Order: sequence, then C-alpha cells, then structure tokens
Amino acid sequence: MSFNIKLFFFLFFVLIVAPNLINAQIFEEFDVDKDDANDEKSEMKIVNPQVGSWKISTYGTFQDSIALDTAVDNFQNYHPVFVNSLTASYLGNYGLPAIDNDFFNRNHDVGFLFSQSREFYMLTPAKLQYYNTHTPYSRLDFSQSEKRVSKNETRFNVFHSQNVNPYLNFTFRINLAKSAGQYLKQDSKNNFITLYSSYTRQNLHLYSGFIANSARNSENGGLTNEKDIFNGADAELLNVNLSASKSLFKSTYYFVNGEYRFGKMIRTEKDSVPTLFRPILGIVFNSQYERHRQEFIDEEDAGNTFFENTYFGDNYIKDSIRFNRLSNVFQLKQYENSQRKYSFGKRAYIGFDLDKTLSPGADTTIITSDVNNYTNVYAGGGIFRETGSFWNWKFDGKIVFAGAKAGETDLRGVITKPFRVVNDSTAALVISGNISNTAADYFQNKFYSNHYRWSNNFKMQQRMNVNGSIISQTHKLKLSANYALINNYIFNNREGIPEQTGKELLVLSALADKDFALKNFHFHIRALWQQVSDENYIHLPDFSAFVSAYYKFVISKVLFTQIGADTRYNTKYYADAYSPSTGLFYLQSEKKYGNYPYIDIYANLRLKRTRAFFKLTNIGTNFLDGEYFTSPGYPMPRSTFRFGLSWLFYD
Repeated sequence: MSFNIKLFFFLFFVLIVAPNLINAQIFEEFDVDKDDANDEKSEMKIVNPQVGSWKISTYGTFQDSIALDTAVDNFQNYHPVFVNSLTASYLGNYGLPAIDNDFFNRNHDVGFLFSQSREFYMLTPAKLQYYNTHTPYSRLDFSQSEKRVSKNETRFNVFHSQNVNPYLNFTFRINLAKSAGQYLKQDSKNNFITLYSSYTRQNLHLYSGFIANSARNSENGGLTNEKDIFNGADAELLNVNLSASKSLFKSTYYFVNGEYRFGKMIRTEKDSVPTLFRPILGIVFNSQYERHRQEFIDEEDAGNTFFENTYFGDNYIKDSIRFNRLSNVFQLKQYENSQRKYSFGKRAYIGFDLDKTLSPGADTTIITSDVNNYTNVYAGGGIFRETGSFWNWKFDGKIVFAGAKAGETDLRGVITKPFRVVNDSTAALVISGNISNTAADYFQNKFYSNHYRWSNNFKMQQRMNVNGSIISQTHKLKLSANYALINNYIFNNREGIPEQTGKELLVLSALADKDFALKNFHFHIRALWQQVSDENYIHLPDFSAFVSAYYKFVISKVLFTQIGADTRYNTKYYADAYSPSTGLFYLQSEKKYGNYPYIDIYANLRLKRTRAFFKLTNIGTNFLDGEYFTSPGYPMPRSTFRFGLSWLFYD
C-alpha cells in the first residue's frame, strides 16, 4: 500500500496504550455503550456541559432542537457530499461539484444558480445551529490524506461557542480545506468563516451574524480517454482535456432576525406563583443580504477544442457573473395555547426581495456587462399546531403578487401523527406535500458568457410533491415514499443549455433506512428505489444503496472503538455530465455509469473528549476491474488512506 504503514500503526498503538495511563471520564451526552462500561460507572466522574442547540426556520418562525454530534458512530463519514447522500454524481476530489442522485434531495438553500453544484461545501444561514452553553464549548477537527507534501487532502475546522451571560451567545466557525487531487489539474480550496450571535429571553429573541464562503478549483475537463485508468499509469500521468482553466466562487451573507413577544406569566402545577412566560403574539422581522460571484478563467492554448463555442475571441479569458439579493420580511405570529385542546397558532407575513444580476453582455464585438435589477413582493401565512399530543401539523402558503416572478405560488403542509411500531409508542407517521408554481431562475432565462449563451422565455414550472414516512427512533427505522408530478420541467439539455419540456413527468421513489444490531455487530442499511416516467428529461439510477457494517467494543473500558466497512452502490444509468465553464450538470445519453461498489474500511475511536478515524477509501481499485466513474470523464480517487482527529473542550 502507498500510505505510511508505520505511521498508521504508531498512531493506533498510542491510542490503545494511552487509556491505561489516564483516569476515566464520561460525558452524559455521549452515546456510551452502557453494557461495556457499567462496571466502572460508579468510579467515573460525570461531566455535563449543558449545551443546548437548535435551528430556526421559515423566516425565524420556528425553532427545532438539534442534538450535539459527539458520538463515535459514523464519524468516518466526514465528506460533505456523502454525509446525507447514498450516492452522487461527483467529480472525484474534495471540494469539487456534485449532484445528489436522490431526486427528492435536490433542494437548494443557495439562490445563485451557478453555485448550487458546490452547495455541499457552503455554509448558509439556513444551516446554522444556535447554542446556549453554561461553559465555553469548543471543537477542533483535523483530517488528512496519506501524502503530506503532494496530492494531499487537508481539512481543519475550528468551532467555538460561548455565552456572555445566560441570554447572549456568540459562535465562531472557520473551515479550511484544500486538496491537490490524484489527477492532473484537480486541485481545490474551500473555506468558510462565520461569526454569529443569539440573544434569547422570554419576550425577545435576536439572531444576527455574517458568513463568508470561498471556493477555488482547477478545471481539467475530465480525462481525454476513460480507458486510461486501466493502463497501469499513475493517476497524475493520465491526460486531461484542460490544463489552464479554473473557477472561483465567493459568497457573503449578512443577516438579522428578531422577534418581540407579547404574553403573560402563568403558574405551573408545581409553583405557587407565576413563573412561566407564555407568549401570545409575536412581531418578527427577518433581513438578509447575500452577495455571490463566479469567475471562470480560461487560459487554454488557442488550439484547444474542448469548448464547442468561443464567442469573445482568444484574448478574452475571464467570465465574471454576479448575483446580489436583499430580502426583508415582516411577520405577525399568534401562538397556540398549549393548555387548550383545540388551540392552534397563526402567522401572516409580507416581504420583498431586491435582486441584481450581472454577466457578460450579448455583444460579441464589444465586451460589455449585462446588468439587470429585479424586485419581487410577496405575502403569505400559515397555521400550525406544535404542542398537541394527538398530532402536530403545519400548513403554509405564499404568493408573489408583484415583480419579475409575479404569480409564483407555493402551498405546503406536514402532519405528524404518533404511530405505534412494534411496541414503540414514540414512533410517528409523517405526511407532507406541496403544490407550487415556480418561475425560472433569472439565469435560466438569459445568460451570456464566452462559451455559452442562451435566451429563453420559460413558463412557470408546476409541481406537486407528496411524501409519507414512518419513523421509529427506538427501532432506528425509517420507511419513506415520494411522489412528484411535474409540468413544464426545466432541465439542462445535452448541450448544457437550459430547456423546458411541455410533457408531464412523474417521479416515484421509496426509501428504507434501518439499523440492525446483534450484540456488538451493527448493520446500517439505506436502500433507495426511483423511477421516472420519461428518461429523456431526468436521469436517475433505478436503485441506490449504502451499507455500513461494523463491530463495536470497548478497550480498557475507556476506549470506545468501531471497526467496519462502508459500501455505496447504484445501478447503471446515464449519469449527468459536467460543464466546467458554468459549473452545471447536464444530460448525456452516450454512456451508462454505475454497477461499481465503492468500499471503504475504517476504524473509529473515542477516548474521553477525543475522536479519531482511520480509513482506506475505495479499496476496490486494488482488486476490482470495473470503471470507477460517477460522472463522465471524472474518475473517483484510487484507494487511499485518510485519518482524522476531533477534540472537544468544555472548560
């Protein structure tokens, strides 16, 4: 093997021997294997940092609690593309574009069309978790691939959250990642930094902060000949289509969300005087400014024929595309009364967006900028029940009544009903759906660049989604089915240009997610079946699966250990191709990809506040003959070694 075997065994040995020299300590929020640690429980000191965590959604209307990620389970699965995806069409190097192969997971938080294929690596306000901690809470993460100098992948993350007082919290995060890639001109850098705060008292909630994302990568256009992966040459010696092209993405968010609550103090059964604040009415304000920029730099030799069209001539080397948005939403919210059986909450809001787009102009003789300003004014509201024990539900509606997207509508709802599953009374049946008329993105209608240009006048896309799920936390089970009916579907055709079909499309899927345990053996299986009515417009694998098999045990009663293997697989299908100059995936019907198992073997360790993983990825390249491509021209990395460490600090 090419990795430093001595380093691997040295680190592994140190982590096994070290526990014998250290006094044991367990933290309550860890998922400790109690059967293995029970004998020592009376001698262990319990430390509880009392860290609360939650997300806000729907313009700050709702708060959902989030569990802290301190478990050893699945720690080896660090790659943003595959944290929630079974399989994906992916360019093969950390930081490069990808698209989820699950059609119903293709939902975007990023409003800039050309950044959406890199969204896995970006931080947005919708992804932020807020904290309230009694002690400073910090986490350092580091991971690296086998070679320290060349073809290296390195990630370093810093997280710190601290309360100034019981109500005011500040959180800081920075993520630094770079990877040279195994193949020529495949290097990438992905970074983000954020500082944000939360202030939460009984009648006042405030959230504010900023996020800055940046991504830079070389664009190699894929291999010139896919069969080269079998010629025995080193990966960096294989020929690629582009040698002097690169992409740059930057995005910045500034945001503030505030709510003032009117209510009254009430008395609980245990108190003789009112001690609990019950909100009755809330006034909510949400404001967000986002700024996005994409640059594609093409310095290829004049004889390179990879791009079919070049409109601005050989002296033009850089496309610059920008998208800015200012959003403001004002909302009134009436809270439900949990003490009344038939009470439910209500909300109504009005908002407006100011958008600005900029791209190269249409004139090929004089290089100009195409600048457009758009305004959209919208209103909406909803009703909800969150505290009922019989069922919970939310129903929302939104309409854009003025502006560039006037007539766009969205109606959605979700019902959660307790549902007994094999003696699990905490299980739930969740039914959700939405009906929407969605206007095309501004850049789907009109776009000019050096290698691509189009001018469209698309109709609104009409879509109906229905989802039904049975979820049991006790049995670690999820069964889900999805149905989508789509009219006027917009897709990227075989030339990489947006196109619309007038045909009615139907997409069906079924997902089974189950974790089996037999003593210390665990098998986590996720299987997805998908079917589309017309494969001329949407290409999906019929079957995708992720299987994780591992063995859990404790060494010296303090070192919690997992040894296992992860496998990802999908059936053959016409995987989407990738366009370097736009960053978009598009349809191709020349070759099918799939039917190749991507197998990783790993060891996860946890000692007190420290977690570590050791991992060999895609080991099948050592003994399987199949083609390891998930997108045309872009092979997945050959078998390589990676390791990572994570430290938690509560003091």
